[in-house]
Amino acid sequence: MSTSLDKVEEAAATWDARLRGATATSSDRQAFQAWLQEDPLHRITHERLQVALAELRAHARLPELSALRDEARNGVDAIRRRRLASIFAVAAAIVLVVMVAIGAQTERGAEIVAQFQGGSVYVTSPNERTKVTLADGSVVTLDSGTRLSVLLGASRRDVTLLAGRALFQVAKDPRRPFVVKAGERTITALGTVFDVDLSKGELRVTLAEGSVAVRPVQFRRGSTQQILKPRQQLVAVAGDALPKLRTVDTERAMSWAEGQVFFENEPLASAVEEMNEYSSRKIVVDPAVADLRINGMFRTSNQAGFLEALQVTLPVEVRNDGEGRIYVSKRPGPIAE
Repeated sequence: MSTSLDKVEEAAATWDARLRGATATSSDRQAFQAWLQEDPLHRITHERLQVALAELRAHARLPELSALRDEARNGVDAIRRRRLASIFAVAAAIVLVVMVAIGAQTERGAEIVAQFQGGSVYVTSPNERTKVTLADGSVVTLDSGTRLSVLLGASRRDVTLLAGRALFQVAKDPRRPFVVKAGERTITALGTVFDVDLSKGELRVTLAEGSVAVRPVQFRRGSTQQILKPRQQLVAVAGDALPKLRTVDTERAMSWAEGQVFFENEPLASAVEEMNEYSSRKIVVDPAVADLRINGMFRTSNQAGFLEALQVTLPVEVRNDGEGRIYVSKRPGPIAE
């Protein structure tokens, strides 16, 4: 850590302590704002400190933090003598303890790590799709209901898909592998186009261009690494010993990024589940028609067109309950086999 950064961290800790004190004045706050505006590093360092302190407050009751709190209390005089210069080391220890306690694999844990280390977190709402360009030039399209943390380091680029689905168009940089962690696996690429879909109990990795290596997070001797080629899709189901590889139409598989979905002999229940991801008005399927099959391409933004197609092509009827829900049930009369 450079001497310059040491001084900025010391100043950030000192300002934090001063402003939390009962004797803080309006002049102190004005001086603090002036300090923040002097250099972008001042604001970034202050925000990193606040992330760590907020996490400590959020998990203050965890038994794993008791010893750390006691040690901090016992050493408060020494810390003051050093003008709180060590607070960032303490903050880092806090984050590590919390990661052990709540699990670094959790959404909150991964987001904290990314934010504390200067990374970014991207989130989409249940009916939102967005595209972001990362600092390295890579472009990521996030599907609805997606959470993604990004940390671009000097030797590698780390991305964690916490939930949902993302399409990656990776900028080439042979010196910095692009590594996506999703569930229990990592996907490593240098420059390529691939899609990662993480749902409950299943992971799908689809490759359009280049090549990627998919391996378990805990990679040990005897573990299997799979190299995907274009038009291949890896499907890893929780509980299965090995993932499955299959050839797919990547244009269709990645069509969600353009606001389209393709269904080919898809059960009605699963098709509706996918369409529900793009609308606040939810469709409910009667179990009696859940296994009917549907084919075709639909716009994710056109729920009305999807429902109209169901009534035209399947023996079902659609009705609204007046409270925002839409029901799909068996049309009166027998269902043809």
